[in-house]
Amino acid sequence: MKTLAAFLLLLLLMTVMPNGILAQGQPISSLFSDRRARQVGDVLTILIVEYSSAKSQASSSTNKSSEHGFLTNGGKASNAYMPLFGLKGQLKNGFNNDAETTRKGSLTGKITAMISKVNPNGSLVISGVREVVVNGETERITVSGIVRPEDVRSDNTVYSYNIAQAKISYQGKGLVGKGQSPGLIDKILGWIF
Repeated sequence: MKTLAAFLLLLLLMTVMPNGILAQGQPISSLFSDRRARQVGDVLTILIVEYSSAKSQASSSTNKSSEHGFLTNGGKASNAYMPLFGLKGQLKNGFNNDAETTRKGSLTGKITAMISKVNPNGSLVISGVREVVVNGETERITVSGIVRPEDVRSDNTVYSYNIAQAKISYQGKGLVGKGQSPGLIDKILGWIF
């Protein structure tokens, strides 16, 4: 009983003393609480689990054809089958190009986002960006939205389908995008003819 009274007295003194832990403004974590993101500047991991399929095709085709002819029948009598002069010209120019981007199945991944604002109702406004470059292809993943604190799991993760007003973007830039425009020589020939 004396130990319990001594412990309670010590706890009371620590909270009242001017140099005590609470007086210094340092937050005290409970031994029974977990460390979940809930303040501005805290980070949490978004588990992106989206099921979708998308296909984009682009096809370009240009054809130009021009034909000119000039013929005179100058032969007479026995030489009538032989024209004296003949000219024929023909010009053809064409461009065909196909490009295709297909994304099927699911978009899965992890991205770390930061809490940028805590709304008055306690919901967390988050945003995060991740950019990866592989073999000249740039992939950029962005995520933003609003998360309820109760959707933050004990390991500080949130599934993407639990994000309100979610904006999840997965963009790629590289050779596939360039394949949709004609080359320089094709552009010049198309302009001339």
